[in-house]
Amino acid sequence: MYRCPVMAVRNLTRWCPRISMLTQTSSRSLGAVSISQCGVQKLLRNVVYGQFIGIQQFGKRMSTGVRTFQKLTEAKANADIELNVTSEGDVLQVLWPDGQLSRFNSIWLRHNCHCSICKQEHSGQKLFENTQIDQNPTLSEVKIADGCLYVIWSGVEGHRGKIPLDWLKLNCYSENNRRRQAQERATKKLKGEIPRISYKDISSDDDSLFRWLCDINDYGVTLVTDVPAEDNQVGKVAQLIAPIQRTMYGEIFDVQSTPKPINVAYSSTKLGFHMDLVYYESPPGLQLLHCMRFDPEVTGGDSLFLDSFQVAAELREKYPKYFDTLVRVPATFQKIHFDRDWPVYMKYQRPHIILNPNKEIVCVTWAPAFEGSLQVPEDEVKGYYEAYHTFAQLLEESDLKIQQKLQPGECAVFNNRRILHARQEFNLNGGHRHLQGCYVNIDEFKSRVQVMMTMRGTGRLAKRVGNQCFL
Repeated sequence: MYRCPVMAVRNLTRWCPRISMLTQTSSRSLGAVSISQCGVQKLLRNVVYGQFIGIQQFGKRMSTGVRTFQKLTEAKANADIELNVTSEGDVLQVLWPDGQLSRFNSIWLRHNCHCSICKQEHSGQKLFENTQIDQNPTLSEVKIADGCLYVIWSGVEGHRGKIPLDWLKLNCYSENNRRRQAQERATKKLKGEIPRISYKDISSDDDSLFRWLCDINDYGVTLVTDVPAEDNQVGKVAQLIAPIQRTMYGEIFDVQSTPKPINVAYSSTKLGFHMDLVYYESPPGLQLLHCMRFDPEVTGGDSLFLDSFQVAAELREKYPKYFDTLVRVPATFQKIHFDRDWPVYMKYQRPHIILNPNKEIVCVTWAPAFEGSLQVPEDEVKGYYEAYHTFAQLLEESDLKIQQKLQPGECAVFNNRRILHARQEFNLNGGHRHLQGCYVNIDEFKSRVQVMMTMRGTGRLAKRVGNQCFL
C-alpha cells in the first residue's frame, strides 16, 4: 500500500540515524533547493524497496544516497563562499553565505593551520615552534574543498596547509563579530528572587543541571533546595560542577561562631559586602554555603547578595572620574595571620575594577576587611579614598541587594568573582547557626558551562565570570 513519502521518512528517522541526518540537513542547508532536486525521491523508493531487498542492502543504498546528498549540499555551500586575496598576498577576504565579511591576515592563517604537521589531531595542540615558520608569509593559492580552506604560502617556508571552514568562521576577528560576542558574554541583571532548583533534579537530570549552571552563569547566584543536612554534602553539590578548589581553609569549611575566630566570618559580627580570599592571585570562583542548622532562637544572620558588576557600571555612569580612579589606582589586599595551624602571609595589589581593551568591566575586587595599607604615590591617596567611599556608598544604597535567610537544607551557590555577599549580625540566644562551605575554581566552572553549551549545540557563549579574561 502506498504511503506518503514525507511520513515514511519521518517514521524511519526514529530508527535510522542516517535518514534523520538527511532530513535535518535538507531543512537547514539547502535553502531554495528542493529535496527532489537532490535525488531524495530515489532514496524514498529505496525505502519501500528495502522491505524486499533486506535491511542490510537497504542500508548500503541509503548510505550511498546520503553521501551523494551531502556532497551536493557541501558543493552548494562552498560555491556560495567568495574568496579574495589582496594584491600583496597578505590578507584573505571571505564573504560568507550569510553576508558576513571576514578578513584574515596571512600570518594569522599560518599560525592557525590545522594540517597534521602543524597541529596534533587528537590533542588539538600546535606542533611547530614559532621560530620555524616564515614571519612574513604570502598567500600564493587558496581554495575550498571538503569543508576546509586549503592554503599555499609562498616565501622561505612555502607551507601547504588547511583550516576547517566552520572553525574559521567561528574565530573570525572582525569588529562586528567581536562586538557581537562581547554582547553575548554580557551578564544579566537579576530581577526578583534568586533562582531556585532542587538538589534531586540537578543530581539526576542533565537538563536540570544545565539550566542550573546557566542560571549561575547568567545571574551569578542560585539556591539549591532539599540538600540533605549532612556533613560534606556541600562537596557533593560542588562536584556536580567541578572538583573542589582547596584553599588555606581546606576543602570543606564550617561557618559558625567560635571564641577565637581565624576569620571574621567565624564569629557573630556583621559582615559587610565582600568577596572571599581576594589576596590570592586567583581568588576562589564559585562559593557554596550549605545551611546545616539555623535554630529558631537565632536572631539576625540573614545573608545578602549584590552584583558588583551592576554597581560598578552605576559608578561609571554617575561618577566617571571616581570610576577611572578605581580602575587606575591599585588597592592592597592581604591575609597575615601566624596564630593558626597553617600560618599565612599573603599580599596582593590590584585595582578594584579591571577593564578589557574595549573598556568593558571584566573584574571587580572588593573586600574591605581584607585590605592592607594603601601603597601608591602621595598625589593619588586623597582621590583614591574619595572614589573608594563613593563606591562603598553606592553598594550600601543599591536597590539590587537581595536578602535571604537560609533555611536548613538550602545551599547558596554564587560567583565569588562577581557577586558580593554579606551577613547581618546575629545573636544565638542559646541556639545554633551552622553553615558548611567550599569553593569551585572559576575557570573550571566556566569551562563546564561552555562544554555543555557546545555539546548541546546551543551556539551560545558563556557569560563573563569576573576572572579578568578580556573576552
